[in-house]
Amino acid sequence: FLDSGCGACHAVRGTAADGQLGPDLTHVGGRHSLAAGILPNNVGTIAGWIADAQAIKPHNKMPSFNTFTGEELRALAAYLANLE
Repeated sequence: FLDSGCGACHAVRGTAADGQLGPDLTHVGGRHSLAAGILPNNVGTIAGWIADAQAIKPHNKMPSFNTFTGEELRALAAYLANLE
């Protein structure tokens, strides 16, 4: 998460991630939905959102990050899903 630059936009309390542009992700894994309620919250949808947020919800503030390998994307999504 930190090495990928996500903390530049998102905060996760208790870490060096202190971004203000995007939502605070401290407890994102405990939410019922993502993307203002349009997606169920699970590892697969988190990964899909990271990889191609603009295809899912055009013109939102989250850019699509389609540069991650599958392994990196799964690890990042699993990390976020565990933030409860």
